[in-house]
Amino acid sequence: MKGQVISIASSRSWGFSELVGLLIESGHPIIIATDKNPTPGTVERIKRAFNAILYTPVSSLSVEQKLRDTKRYPYANEHERDALAAAIDAARSVKNKLESVEKKAPLEVEPDELQMLVLRGHTVESAINLLKKPLATVDNRVQEEIPAPEKDLLGPDILYLKALIKRQDEQINRLLSYVVDLKRSLQSSQEKVLKLQNKIEVIRSENAKNVKLNREITFRQKEIDRLSADLAHSKRVNKGLQKRARKLKQIGEAERTKALKAVKTIKSFNREAILATDEQFGLAESIVLLEDASGGGVAAAELLVSKGIRAVVVKNEMSEVARKAFFTANVPIFSMRELPMEVSGNLITIDKNVLEIAIEKGHTQIANAKQQEQLDRLETLVDAYKHERMKSS
Repeated sequence: MKGQVISIASSRSWGFSELVGLLIESGHPIIIATDKNPTPGTVERIKRAFNAILYTPVSSLSVEQKLRDTKRYPYANEHERDALAAAIDAARSVKNKLESVEKKAPLEVEPDELQMLVLRGHTVESAINLLKKPLATVDNRVQEEIPAPEKDLLGPDILYLKALIKRQDEQINRLLSYVVDLKRSLQSSQEKVLKLQNKIEVIRSENAKNVKLNREITFRQKEIDRLSADLAHSKRVNKGLQKRARKLKQIGEAERTKALKAVKTIKSFNREAILATDEQFGLAESIVLLEDASGGGVAAAELLVSKGIRAVVVKNEMSEVARKAFFTANVPIFSMRELPMEVSGNLITIDKNVLEIAIEKGHTQIANAKQQEQLDRLETLVDAYKHERMKSS
């Protein structure tokens, strides 16, 4: 109560009961303090064990403050330092109040007891009324009870001690009455706890139902989302099929009613674009227009050939290896200038007669070119043979 350090100690082996016993050896704690905010559970247990006042700092004490407050005291480790800093901080928080109470304490009242009651919430006046005893009256009663010859032998100290015992007995009676009140309060609290536990069970049951309902709602919502996604996909597929059907119908009508051949456009000279066009319109016996022929190689050319196309029309330059693949497969390649095509909306057509003449011409050119290649290879072999003969002779 004077702000003096009584004991500093720590051990890893202490259990809760050992810790409480050690505290009792030093006295009855009035305030249990911690350096942490929020308060640790063990500190709360110690506070309840002694029915003490809990001191928790507004925020956890910093290392700098701990070092500053404890630098005048010896301690063995940081745990003892932290505990000491918490005690010092708690003592500092009530220092002014304790000093003020001590100044107001009358002679017949113990300052420590008065300070304890004030710390527990009593006003100074109510605490003094609880502790104050009419010693003079007690002294007179004691003096009346003691025979006159013995009165002088006992002296004032005996009278004071008897009065003090009387006051302590009354204080014990007050504390016993206080214990009875506490027991009533405890019983009332236990009844409230029981009611609250029942209420918690009801709430838990309702929460369990709500959780189950929410899970069912979540499952249903996921199923709705999945079906919505499937419906949107089906709509996109249906829209694509309708578009494809319209284009095929348009192509069929153009080829049936007129002497025209539809030209099927491929956006890019690659595998994906070729397969997509083949799936939509079919490429067998088709004339193919490559919007961009620059990106394709041997694989793309051979894929087109495998689909059974008759001819290829290009807007820009094609790689030499792709041209060679079409040449080998006898598929003629035409530029946009070589074939007069008509564009009507998104439909491109060419006159069938003009087309057949151009394809026949293309096949003839390929055949002549292949024949010329064979002649060139034969001449090369003859020249090589002649060269070897001249070397050997």
